[in-house]
Amino acid sequence: MTSSASRLVVAVTARPKAAALALYVGISSLIFGLPLLMSPGRSYVGSHDDPQIFIWSFAWLPQALLHGHNPLLTEAIWYPGGVNLTWATTVPGLALVMWPVTAVAGPIASYNLCVVTLPALAAWCAYLLGCRLVTSQWAAIIGGFLFGFSSYMLAQAPGHLHMIAVFPLPLIALVALRYLNGEIGRRGLTVAVGCLMAAELLCSTELTFTVTAALCLALVLAYVVWRDRRGELRRMVLPLVGGYALAAIISAPFLYYAMTGFRMSGFQPADHYTTDLANLLVPTRINLIGAHLPTGATSGFPGNDGERDAFLGLALLIPLSWAWRTRRASMTRFLAAFGLLAIFFSLGSSLVVFGHRVFPIPGLFGRETLNLPLAGTTHVLLFNNTLPARLMLFASLAFALMFALWTSAASRGARVVVPLLTILMLLPWPGANTWATATSVPPFFSNAAYRACLQPGENILPIPIGADSNSMLWQVAADFRFRMAGGRIATSPPSPFLHPSSIAQIAVGYPPGPDTTSLLRKYIAVEHVTTVVLAPSAARLWRPYIEPIAPGLPVGGVVVFRVNGAPVPAGCPSL
Repeated sequence: MTSSASRLVVAVTARPKAAALALYVGISSLIFGLPLLMSPGRSYVGSHDDPQIFIWSFAWLPQALLHGHNPLLTEAIWYPGGVNLTWATTVPGLALVMWPVTAVAGPIASYNLCVVTLPALAAWCAYLLGCRLVTSQWAAIIGGFLFGFSSYMLAQAPGHLHMIAVFPLPLIALVALRYLNGEIGRRGLTVAVGCLMAAELLCSTELTFTVTAALCLALVLAYVVWRDRRGELRRMVLPLVGGYALAAIISAPFLYYAMTGFRMSGFQPADHYTTDLANLLVPTRINLIGAHLPTGATSGFPGNDGERDAFLGLALLIPLSWAWRTRRASMTRFLAAFGLLAIFFSLGSSLVVFGHRVFPIPGLFGRETLNLPLAGTTHVLLFNNTLPARLMLFASLAFALMFALWTSAASRGARVVVPLLTILMLLPWPGANTWATATSVPPFFSNAAYRACLQPGENILPIPIGADSNSMLWQVAADFRFRMAGGRIATSPPSPFLHPSSIAQIAVGYPPGPDTTSLLRKYIAVEHVTTVVLAPSAARLWRPYIEPIAPGLPVGGVVVFRVNGAPVPAGCPSL
């Protein structure tokens, strides 16, 4: 062995935590970064238009702060009413951290870097937690991988950046264990939990709520399992409450606007996004082995590929069989109960197997009329903004830690072969059409042709207006020169754009019909639109309905219509 190789081995051995982090970053770069090479500098991780929300958000926060605007409220989209961004997936915490990258390389680079980094960071934090439970570095590394690159993370990463910012979860468990072991005091627990929950809140309000619910459940289970530590568990409650108070202070501006613009109704119907029981053992097409199953095997699972995140396979079967044999161990019983309860709650209101609803079950998301304490709470505040399938996050962590415990206790051959086989089953399928999308911004915006035709602060109507639109990227490319009477920041337009129905039909983005021209006239007048910009993908469908209102000018790959009596700016080609 050469001297340089010897030094490398010594460095890795001496710094196992740094080596583990480097390993996870490398794996994440291969999974999420490699597909970006198909269009270097122009692609973003994910598919469809959900990633554009985050790309816009990374650009908006620096823009707002540098120009003296409130970064949590905006009139840049859905003008003139604007949007309260605390009830959208705008990840202000990540946008703030990534500001230097955004300034140098742009918001797409910031977004891509976050998608690559967050799974690795989640894996590493779970590894740190695993190091408290096992003495084997190999076992801890396996546990970290099974959490950071779980089916939950693989399914959520391509479109839901806010749902993979999960690194605080294992760290909260870690500081709680350190407190119980006497390694940190009440003040240390309060400060740690406060900082972690503030970070979580500024990434995802949904995760903040579900992590809090999971923490309460974990305390109850721990109180049942660890009878000899009930005193310490009772004394832990006050520092935890203090931690949440500290988190509220740190994130006070965000909380203020979140409470003043409180969202009462749910964004998505909870019972449409539940866990199919078969998905626990049957992978979907995002997994390497699932891609080679018959097409109909998983097509009936509830939701879509982004929410079919329950596959555990051997990471479920082996820990459960081992837990049954070692059920007297307190940690094993705790993790098994926590993981199974997380699976139960992720099932939602009905037991679904291969897409077939078998029977209703009581739960936090049930709609069926059941005379049971937890049934029918779909309309309970906060629960109605939580998708049950996403609770598989907590099952993934519990069974990843149990698998680490099993690996550390297994025979020499089994502790290598079985984890590698488990990882193989979880690997993603590179051929899935979900890993990368090339950006599509017309030259009108990318080559700055808009400067001649759009005055600063103009209000445009982009068509398409919502889903299947790239208008958020248009605004980013134009450095927020114009506002939009539309946008794609959530699954539905803001409430003012849903009434009356004549406005809603345009705002929601329904296909054009016989009365579309009259609806457009009213929308343009009410929302103070000065220019309609028609995307090339929608030109053939929509142009006949807009031209009776104003003539169109094809320029830079789009069609521009000056409407509502707006004058033609000097330098813009004659319309």
